[in-house]
Amino acid sequence: MDMLQSIRAFVAVANANGFTAAARQMRVGTPQVSRAIAELETHLGLRLLSRTTRSVALTAAGDRYLAHCKFILDRLELAEVEAAGLCAKPIGTLRIGADPTFDAHHLAWLIHGYQARYPEVTIQTSLLSGSLDAALDIHDTILLCNPVPQMERMVFERVGATSTVLCASPVYLASHGVPETVSELRRHRCLQVRHMDDASEQWLFEGLAGPEVFCCDQARVLTDTTDVLVNVIQEGGGIGQLSLSRALPALRSGVLVRVLPQYRLAARNTYVLCPSAHYGEPKVQTWFEFVKAALPGRLAEDQVSLISHNSNHSESPSAFEADVAAEVQS
Repeated sequence: MDMLQSIRAFVAVANANGFTAAARQMRVGTPQVSRAIAELETHLGLRLLSRTTRSVALTAAGDRYLAHCKFILDRLELAEVEAAGLCAKPIGTLRIGADPTFDAHHLAWLIHGYQARYPEVTIQTSLLSGSLDAALDIHDTILLCNPVPQMERMVFERVGATSTVLCASPVYLASHGVPETVSELRRHRCLQVRHMDDASEQWLFEGLAGPEVFCCDQARVLTDTTDVLVNVIQEGGGIGQLSLSRALPALRSGVLVRVLPQYRLAARNTYVLCPSAHYGEPKVQTWFEFVKAALPGRLAEDQVSLISHNSNHSESPSAFEADVAAEVQS
């Protein structure tokens, strides 16, 4: 059995969701692909694929094995590039894992800017779930909005802070009332994006009286997709945190209303990180440098946009927001 060719066939079938499409991509016959998978399953003593007359799906063992196979092929690709003397040129596939709370608008902007410089790099993105340790096994780099644990196998850099505002629809507030203090949130339907560690969420506020904490441990809607959260809030489902880039257009149009504008939600430090073993790869190094240079200013500009919105609507920014704006504008 040609082990490497069987691994390539398995990855191709998994990506294409079928033997015929995989064979076409590999430019071989379908029977050759089928034989390679059968030999691989016999060698492992495992069923990797569940086959029916109409579909092909990964088994639980196949799903786990696929992540390792992709890593092997990526490392082989890197070895071939280095052997060819092209290691200074970023190529290949960059797998990016994004914290569910990281603003997808900023991620799209980063990807577009990076590929404008390095067009030979293909980008794959997915939302993080489970533990960070497991995420490091399947991603080349990660954008994280949670505190970074100390792990020897990881390289990381802080790249700014992500800010959010508390929003609700006018319909919801007309029906349920407008909260005036943090404690009054307990009487409302609170919505949130699930964090990758599934930890109980605390909303941290800063106001004139100092910091206040609201434990949102019984959220009426808990999702790992920001688009779902935005839609539920706009439909009058309750109160939730939105990133500034998602909230501001809706606030300007009147579709949403800012809740507790006299408070500032504590910003989350944002990090770019990667497994130590991947840091030397050109595609990872160049991504790190690009994110470090581009993202901090963009995140800070969001805060300036919020100050401008407040001014246009006769709302006074908190002292904290004003400090951020003055720092960016200087």
